[in-house]
Amino acid sequence: MDMNLKIDPEFQNKIPPLTDAEFAQLEENILNDGEVCEPIVVWNDTIVDGHNRWKIILANPWLTYRVKEMNFADKWEAFDWMYKNQLGRRNLTDEQKRYLLGKLYETRRHTHGGSRGNQYTKVPSAEKRPLPDARDGVSKIIAEEQHVGKTQVKDSFQFAKGIDAIRESDPVLADAILKSERKIRKKDIQEIGRAKPDEQKGMIEAIQVGDNVPKRKITNEGASSQNRQDRKEIRNIVESLEDDTVMEYTIDNLTEQIRINADAFIRSLNHLLMDHCDLFDGHNREIVTAIDESITTRINQIKETFNNGTQL
Repeated sequence: MDMNLKIDPEFQNKIPPLTDAEFAQLEENILNDGEVCEPIVVWNDTIVDGHNRWKIILANPWLTYRVKEMNFADKWEAFDWMYKNQLGRRNLTDEQKRYLLGKLYETRRHTHGGSRGNQYTKVPSAEKRPLPDARDGVSKIIAEEQHVGKTQVKDSFQFAKGIDAIRESDPVLADAILKSERKIRKKDIQEIGRAKPDEQKGMIEAIQVGDNVPKRKITNEGASSQNRQDRKEIRNIVESLEDDTVMEYTIDNLTEQIRINADAFIRSLNHLLMDHCDLFDGHNREIVTAIDESITTRINQIKETFNNGTQL
């Protein structure tokens, strides 16, 4: 048996660690079986999957085991395989699933628009080049593969970035969050992922002492073109209200303004829901009820008022 397999921290640190109890259970199962049933997956003699099993083997060299050699085009293809393989396992915490999903998205964005199937193209100096735009379809492909929503994929990307930022300052805290041993609001971790490096330090320090994460600074530079358009429309409305010029207002003007206000409201509601999509799981019925009570009921009241010919 080859006992000279290599461990690369870049591969080892990509996978969320086992809890002490999980590792102890794995070790007990392997020792009871007298062999390691699942193979150690390697690429160029470097372990890609099976670091925990390999640790047990090194401590018990009498164990029999198998090695499975993979032929990846580059490390990004290896990462892709690692994340998909881990996501296929059932004993993951919700935080680990989100992290792996986000890292899979990050990996796909380092290839040319993401890869369908198992064909990859090596990207020179991938760490230094700008990432492709999220609209390239990567999130849609991953969402279909993992049976989740596109929004969850993109949110998981920010979550993974937040965990990676925390790991640089406090590896123990990052592992505790992924193991669900330390409960931190997902949206706080996503905020850290979205923040600039100079802001992340203070946000992470807040988590370490149990405080709420301060909001990151939002600048016009980071605002979407749609938000800028919304602000422009609001300014136009304000200016029109301040204009002393008497204008003839027709029913066509009124219906057009109704449509404009309705579109702006829907966009605002969509932004609100997407900003807090981490609350969706298990609360969908409550959200739908809130929409019905706050919006649908009020719209029906307005329509009924006009049908009866009365004033609001």
